[in-house]
Amino acid sequence: MSNNRKSGLSRAAAKVREAGRALRGKNAPLSNLTGVETAAEAPLPAADQGIIVDIGMNDGTDSYYYRKRGFQVIAVEAIPDLCKAVSQKFDELGLDGIDIKNFAITDSDVDEVTFYVNKFDTEWSSVDEEIGSRAEGAEKIVVPAVDVSKLLKDVSKQIRYAKIDIEGLDNVALAQIMSLPDRPPYISVENGSSDMLQTLYENGYDRFKFSNQKYTHYQTIPPYSPHGKVFDHQFPDGASGLFGEDLEGEWLSYEDAMKVQKGLNLAAQHAPNNLFAVVIGWFDLHAKHSSAK
Repeated sequence: MSNNRKSGLSRAAAKVREAGRALRGKNAPLSNLTGVETAAEAPLPAADQGIIVDIGMNDGTDSYYYRKRGFQVIAVEAIPDLCKAVSQKFDELGLDGIDIKNFAITDSDVDEVTFYVNKFDTEWSSVDEEIGSRAEGAEKIVVPAVDVSKLLKDVSKQIRYAKIDIEGLDNVALAQIMSLPDRPPYISVENGSSDMLQTLYENGYDRFKFSNQKYTHYQTIPPYSPHGKVFDHQFPDGASGLFGEDLEGEWLSYEDAMKVQKGLNLAAQHAPNNLFAVVIGWFDLHAKHSSAK
């Protein structure tokens, strides 16, 4: 999650800081991870809709939502304490179909990598020391490393959507997803860039949408959704929200999407102290492959 996403002391920042402190043992253990209900309140459908890949799981909010829709989930998260806490919570709720992988994404051919766990907000953690050390600094740890193209190669045909939200290496994860034998019909990257938009277009993605993450808590699952089970759902602050055909608005062509992306980049660059994010919002880039119906 980018620094824009935490502009000011928002409710999202407060919630995630609380989760991060608890997961690091600074507070009592979490009894309720953000966005995760009790099993009794939300019985899960069969995981028969294919696979969703959650790259940057953090507190498990998105993974749990995807599982509720009826998908199997492969969740990739670098911070061991988060993996352990989320896995324990899901086990307590009797949740199946969510496979948590404790890896950091890297473009180097190594088995382990240094990772910087941000002390202010776990969502700011990164393989990049400068990014991971924002605000209050970072704890330096060593974690297993992975190339997701190798991790997902055998299941690529079953993947229906990939969410990428990692600090500083979104473009690396995107490039690795693009090298899979079968590319997912839908994909999203946090705070997309012109380079990532071009990468998507060069790999067969020809329709695009921008999702304002400032307002995901207002999103609702449309009754006509083709993406699994439909139910009433309240997205918590910090959730990635809807994806694919569930997002409002028409799909944009590559040319129009590039104009929008450049405009967003320019506005964000010239607004002081993240003013653009505070007033307008921050936008995840969603893409649809040409082969998708």
